[in-house]
Amino acid sequence: MSEEPANHDDYGVLVGWEHRIAGERLDLKLQTVQSSRQLAGSALDNRHIIMTRNQALLLANYLLEVSGKSPPAPRRGRLTRWFGG
Repeated sequence: MSEEPANHDDYGVLVGWEHRIAGERLDLKLQTVQSSRQLAGSALDNRHIIMTRNQALLLANYLLEVSGKSPPAPRRGRLTRWFGG
């Protein structure tokens, strides 16, 4: 007797996130709620996503692309700012 695999899609609204460097990996903690009733009760769902730095870079670039935004300009170094370059 074969059973259909369970649907593991879980939908929620992203309300916050944190990150922590774990060696060569990044631990991205996503905080979500599944309904306005849950938000009113301050019950957050926390999901930890462990990824490589390259995966984090690819995700960041993808999110910038789909948002229609461009990455921030690189900060100028202190000497460049002092000497007007």
